Amino acid sequence: MRLLVVGAGGHAKVVIDAAEEAGFDIAGVIGAPGDAPEILGHPVSHDRVGLSADAFVVAIGDNATRARIFNEYVTAGFAPARVVHPSTIVGRQALIGDGAFVAAGVVINAGARIGADAILNTGCTVDHDCIVGEHAHIGPQVALCGSVTLGEGVLLGVGSCASPGVSVGDWTVVGAGAAIVDDLPAHAVCIGVPARPVRSPEEPVRD
Repeated sequence: MRLLVVGAGGHAKVVIDAAEEAGFDIAGVIGAPGDAPEILGHPVSHDRVGLSADAFVVAIGDNATRARIFNEYVTAGFAPARVVHPSTIVGRQALIGDGAFVAAGVVINAGARIGADAILNTGCTVDHDCIVGEHAHIGPQVALCGSVTLGEGVLLGVGSCASPGVSVGDWTVVGAGAAIVDDLPAHAVCIGVPARPVRSPEEPVRD
């Protein structure tokens, strides 16, 4: 299958590498002005004119940007591809949504559901019956215990973890190394052990 990769930054390197390991042919890479002219041996274009592909994946780590571009391409009639590194372990009845990216070393256990356009980054674990919302991003080495629910657009920083049965509201950001032991609200920034809201994403960071 010929795959169009939208994005040409560091995360795109990981996606392209995984896609080629999974047997995709890279039909083209679309980047922004100022991006390097090539990535992992593939030339970077600034639009999709002249590129022919069977499916696309958005290789951009920022959730809001990725969601916007994903929806634009789907609305335009393009088919999203699931890119799953072949080292991934996927349990019975686990479901992975259209456009999702699953990096090397990930474990998705039985009954888990991964939403469209989500990212499961390197070495994270998603245990039984978890629900990961659309456009969410689970960082490297994150551990979700069973029956955790992440809303749309949630970002879990590297090395964070979630206790069984907790939920995180839509578009909440959880900092690196945080421990989620209780439910967290939507549209918040949460840090610490245990994780607690410190501000909304719209508030400026104060030194």
